Amino acid sequence: MRRSRRRSLLAVATAALTTALLGLTPLGGAQSAYAATLFSDDFADGDTAGWSKSGGTWSVVADASPALQQAKADTDNARLFAGTSSWADYTVQARVKALTLPADGAVALLARASGSTTYYRLALLPGNQVRLEAVRSGAATTLGTLSRTVATGTWYTLRIEAAGSTVRGWVDGVPVGSGTGSIATGRIGVQTRYATARYDDVTVTSGATTPTTPPTGTPPTATPTATPTTTPPASPTPTPTDTPPTGDTVVVAKDGSGTYTSVQAAVNAVPAGNTIPRTIVIRPGTYRELVTIPADKPHLTFVGSTGDARDVVITYDNASGTPKPDGGTYGTSGSASVTIDGSDFTARHLTFANSFDEAAHDYGAEQAVAVLTRADRLVFDNVRFLGNQDTLYHNSANSSTIGRAYFRNCYVEGDVDFIFGRGTGVFDRCEIRSLDRGSSSNNGYVTAPSTMIDNPFGFLFVGCTLTTDSAAAQSVHLGRPWHPSGDVNAIGQVVFRDSVLGAHVKDSPWTDMSGFSWKDARFFEYRNSGPGATVTADRPQLTDAQAPTYTAQRYLAGSDGWNPIH
Repeated sequence: MRRSRRRSLLAVATAALTTALLGLTPLGGAQSAYAATLFSDDFADGDTAGWSKSGGTWSVVADASPALQQAKADTDNARLFAGTSSWADYTVQARVKALTLPADGAVALLARASGSTTYYRLALLPGNQVRLEAVRSGAATTLGTLSRTVATGTWYTLRIEAAGSTVRGWVDGVPVGSGTGSIATGRIGVQTRYATARYDDVTVTSGATTPTTPPTGTPPTATPTATPTTTPPASPTPTPTDTPPTGDTVVVAKDGSGTYTSVQAAVNAVPAGNTIPRTIVIRPGTYRELVTIPADKPHLTFVGSTGDARDVVITYDNASGTPKPDGGTYGTSGSASVTIDGSDFTARHLTFANSFDEAAHDYGAEQAVAVLTRADRLVFDNVRFLGNQDTLYHNSANSSTIGRAYFRNCYVEGDVDFIFGRGTGVFDRCEIRSLDRGSSSNNGYVTAPSTMIDNPFGFLFVGCTLTTDSAAAQSVHLGRPWHPSGDVNAIGQVVFRDSVLGAHVKDSPWTDMSGFSWKDARFFEYRNSGPGATVTADRPQLTDAQAPTYTAQRYLAGSDGWNPIH
């Protein structure tokens, strides 16, 4: 790609990236974005399997997409629970819409329900209040409140994080409060009191964070808790994965305790024309090497052995303008630390990075790719992608081929066009973090799609959280249309839906590129929330009738019915 905008405060940014790579700094107030999923339900199956009822009338109804409904308005304590009583540190998030909310009503999300009347509760209340409470044997203690418009018929995203004795709550990315309590474990739940409501997209992820300063009474315009600190979120308590269930398995370990000491050596050992699943388990360490997965070596899986994505880092530091030993420069594609040409590839619980030091170089082209994909049917689960400009290049083998990838519970960071290319990609419950470039008005662009005109599906962000380390409010674009070499058939396609957008996102978030108007691209939003989700004339919205076309399943199905979603 093109354009080079040097960041100010580069030394600070580089130090932050180095710290992230080493995984030395603990999280202090951010949301975990790539924890393991314990439970999720979007109610697409049309029933309440997995939930246990305690009062009320619960059913799955249609609401643009299937949603859970509690329809009994005269019930003082209608509840539905899911999960297990042994769950301890976790985050639960759900979209919630009050249908009726009388003066004595409430619509709530529950965490650590150790009994039918003992739990943490985050509630939408009449009088435009949101309240976080510790409820024990029915007696409630307020941990935090937020004055915020609460309207019936409007979707809100509620989130509770519990870590040790600390519990925190948010509504649409804005902190409601935090406090301590003695409820140690328990299930999640949904609840209404003399109200009717709908719930959707319930997700529980393991692990949570401990706040540094409890945010109480924060006004709605405050920087959302979706804005993390300068260190990428910590991963959850690891689940060892040294014994994958299928195919041939080898182990990579820097200390020589495995089959190989480098990742590329393990890839090289796979026979050309491979037809069986093969797993490469990678033990903790920073692997400074270039890794390429050839097209004739499909069906490979990389797995970080501890389950903590910070523990295994594959990185290199080439940039587009880095001189090659044999002359010339690497170019954007050649700068990639990891290149994936083999289809049916999976990566879990590890980090891909490009550690190019912008402060130490003055190249005319400083694009530095962490991962370049040119294959089909790729899955990234609990994976971090670290870089600055052009971090994740999601492409395809050629302009007439579609390359699909599913990014689940991942973390992607960068500044300029850091998710780009012509690939078809679904980012499901990911954290997308924009790094500060030191500008008060332009801190970069999240996406730069080059989707071909005959491909209806480019990038879909669903249930994601858009955050920043410290970029100014109203300073980050959602995207701009990339036309490689001026290709008029590259008509970018991006949808952000059901996601929480931080205050750093511009009110007019799409912009032109290289003489091509964003208005000619296929850019849309749908049911986003958070302070960066203001709807303006410059923000095309999907209609309720259009929305069912733009789902993860539709993006990824292709002609072979591929469905990696669970």
